[in-house]
Amino acid sequence: MKRFTKLHYFCKIYITRFLIISNAVAIIMNSAGNSGYIVLSASRMTDMPEFYPYKIIEETEKRIHNGLKIHTLVLWTKYPKALIKEPLHDYLIQLKKKQVQLYIQLTISGMGQLKAGYKSNGAPLILEPFAPKYRESLQVLPDIITLVEKPERIRLRVDPIIKIADSKNFVFSNIKLFPEILSAAAKLGIKDFSFSFLEKGIHKKVDRRFEKTGCKINPPDSDERNKTASWLKQLEEKFNINIHACCVAGFKESKCIDGELLQRLHDQKIPVSVKQLRRRKLCGCTQSTDLGGWPPAKCFSGCDYCYANPLYAE
Repeated sequence: MKRFTKLHYFCKIYITRFLIISNAVAIIMNSAGNSGYIVLSASRMTDMPEFYPYKIIEETEKRIHNGLKIHTLVLWTKYPKALIKEPLHDYLIQLKKKQVQLYIQLTISGMGQLKAGYKSNGAPLILEPFAPKYRESLQVLPDIITLVEKPERIRLRVDPIIKIADSKNFVFSNIKLFPEILSAAAKLGIKDFSFSFLEKGIHKKVDRRFEKTGCKINPPDSDERNKTASWLKQLEEKFNINIHACCVAGFKESKCIDGELLQRLHDQKIPVSVKQLRRRKLCGCTQSTDLGGWPPAKCFSGCDYCYANPLYAE
């Protein structure tokens, strides 16, 4: 009887382990879609193409070495030239030869090195002190399209839309630059654009940062939001494009990483997970693996509105 009880005990242990492992495998396969392919993202939290290109290569190669099949590498950056210089450019070319699709989330807010007013200490207020000037970034777009092979593989982020009052109560907004940026990109065949508003009370560190500089964030009220929504609709029709709100209250939900879109754009139409993680309100993004890690690595762009881990320019 004791031998039977002991045997029964060990059988239960092994069956439990088998079920746990089987469930884990099922979860992995589900997250990768029926094809077993995954989407890598580098990175929402810091500008990896500019500041950590070797980390992108290392983390991607690690997954390839472990037998994972990569469907798409999504690259987020304010620095388009980082994608067409070494060490990243040649590596991206090699990935394409392995049928890895490239998709670019390129931010051109118009605020790179642009003086928006003055801080309370008399210093100029430059919200993106080290990001490239927006016209310089626009000039690089044809090279980025050549790299990814289709303009539809680029989402241009005019993000965030900012309205602030500086220490002298001068009001600045980058929204006036929207039409020029949209027009230049649309002429090259780029169809998808994203925006959000700089809000108060969302990230305390950002609120404190602006208070320290003597400046005030002026988020749009409901009337301004409605007027902006109507104006953006007009721009969509004028340039034949799609403008998506990224987690903006009062606007339609969108997907910055969209598994269905990535499937359609892939040369071999390989399926990938379309499961939505719902990590943020109004975020419809589908499953991906962020290569940036946690906590976020230091970003050296120096953007005053950054909520991650910025190195501010004092």
